[in-house]
Parts: sequence; structure tokens; C-alpha cells
Amino acid sequence: MKAKKFKFIVLLFLGLGTWVNCKSINPIVTSTDSNIIGSWEGCDGRVVTFYTNEKGEIEGRYSKLGGLGRYKFTLDEVGFHLSQQTPGTYVGQVKWRNTMGTETWRDETIIVKENVLETSSSDDCSKELTRVEQK
Repeated sequence: MKAKKFKFIVLLFLGLGTWVNCKSINPIVTSTDSNIIGSWEGCDGRVVTFYTNEKGEIEGRYSKLGGLGRYKFTLDEVGFHLSQQTPGTYVGQVKWRNTMGTETWRDETIIVKENVLETSSSDDCSKELTRVEQK
């Protein structure tokens, strides 16, 4: 009986030690920059610069037009109104224009992961933008 009890206790401690050792391993931490503030470039050369305005709201202005010129966008025009929902997630509206220049605002969700910004309802060259490095 003592041998079984001893064996059980040894196995229990070995199992507990293995469990504690597994739990004490630090998870791999990856650095993520989920901040939208800064400049982002689309596939056609357009650049949107996001900043916080005087009211504390996040706006995006076009600092390079790329293919947006044909839709009568102008430099420094506000094209996004956003607020941060959670770290890396922003919600608000994006400005659309047709070839006649008529504007409408559409609901928008933006996800920022590292150096990539993904939009929910922008056109093809704004579906995925890359962070422009500051010099």
C-alpha cells in the first residue's frame, strides 16, 4: 500500500512540475503598432495623413492624390472622420466622389496592424495602405 501511495505522490509531483513548467514559459510577444496617426500610401500613389484635430477627433487628409485627382479630390482635403473603437480599430466615415465630383460619406471601419492599414469600404487602392516612413 505504501509503495502505491509513494508512486502516486511521485507521479503527482512530476505531473504538477511539468504543468508548472509549461505554465511558466513566457509567451512570445510581438510588437504591434496599431496607431493610425501618420501617413499611409495606397497602390496608386495616394497618401492619406491621419492626425488628431483640435476637437480630439481623428481626421485623414489627402497629402498626395494619386488616382483620386480624376474624382476631383484636392490636396489637403479631409477624406476621413474617425474615432478609435479599440486599439488598432477605428470607425467613422470615408468620403466618396463620383467622376462628376459629387461627394457622399460612407461608413468605414479601419484595422491597423503594424505597417498595414485595411479599410472596409474604400476603393481598391485604399483597401490596403502601407505606412509611410517618417524621415
